[in-house]
Amino acid sequence: MGFFGQNASFAQGDYSVADAGNYKCILVDVEMVQRPSFDDPAVMEPNFKWRFETTEVGDEDGKPFRFSQFTKTSYGYDMAKLTKLLDGMLGRRLTQDEFARLDLQDLKSRHWSVAVDLVHTARGREINTILGVKPWQTKAQPVKRLAKPPVEDDITDTFED
Repeated sequence: MGFFGQNASFAQGDYSVADAGNYKCILVDVEMVQRPSFDDPAVMEPNFKWRFETTEVGDEDGKPFRFSQFTKTSYGYDMAKLTKLLDGMLGRRLTQDEFARLDLQDLKSRHWSVAVDLVHTARGREINTILGVKPWQTKAQPVKRLAKPPVEDDITDTFED
């Protein structure tokens, strides 16, 4: 096996870009990656890479759309991407103990409503960016009420001839 076969991975192709909107998705993976620091691009920092895939729609080849979001690894600050993402997914702020016990497999077992936008990068590529993630909720079906039969009153209409 050659050098690259042992030391590199082969990209399986890009995922198609979806129109802006809300999509029913599953959380496929959360992995730890190294990314350049905002303050000093020469310094690499740990980040989480969150990957979601659509479950009901896909591209013209039937392949699901994939949406990714990078967050830092610190939770609790109001402006932190990780805090915003998890608060949206879980509907509330977690305590320190709840955060420490958060089960990734539980998050992967649920369906999520992922709001995405379609943006153009500085290089002119179209990409999707995640605006927010919430629990997927099926729309409540309106309750069908049985029509009540008209009430027959013993009251006579005095204006009736």
